[in-house]
Amino acid sequence: MATTKKTTTTTAKAKKSTETKKPTAEKAKPKASSTREVLTPEEKARKAKLKETLALLKADPEWPAFLEEQKKALLDLRDKMLPNMQDVTRDHLRSGASNVSSSSGQHIGDAGSEAEVRDLTIRLLGKDREQLFEIDEALERIRRGFYGICEISLDPIPKKRLQARPFCRLTVKCQEEFEKKYGSYANYKAKNSDHVGFSGLQNDMESVFSLDESEE
Repeated sequence: MATTKKTTTTTAKAKKSTETKKPTAEKAKPKASSTREVLTPEEKARKAKLKETLALLKADPEWPAFLEEQKKALLDLRDKMLPNMQDVTRDHLRSGASNVSSSSGQHIGDAGSEAEVRDLTIRLLGKDREQLFEIDEALERIRRGFYGICEISLDPIPKKRLQARPFCRLTVKCQEEFEKKYGSYANYKAKNSDHVGFSGLQNDMESVFSLDESEE
């Protein structure tokens, strides 16, 4: 009986000790650090500039109607491109199948010409796919409320430039400077190594500022 009582007492003490230590263990867990806690001076300046530009666009009474026009222009452009790309792809595939079946009796000069045509077709399709990507990106910027902002300077892109090239990302000045540095055929990508990325700023700003009139 004494042994049983001693065992019960020891078990109770161990249980009490575990319960006492449990909160301490939970308190010791490190807190999950929130992202983007500290901004560099450059990031703070760009964030302030982006907010300033968003405010300018929101203050323009013609801007909502302009966005609707641009959205329609982008959708129309995409609708025109897709069937043409499908036709070119279909013709390219048919041409390739035909060339395979008749290649044994083909003159070497003709084979070279057809190869050049195929290469040109592939390059054109690549450019079309790239433009489709830019169109979709522009539509996404409209949806998120960041359309019409230069991704390098964060200045508003003039409406005339947007009307001429509705999926453009940069002002004329920034486009020229970018091409001087990287070449005429270089494609601008957000988060260039020379400046704080625009796409990251969009994510930061969405929670604090919006062009959506319904949120006022």
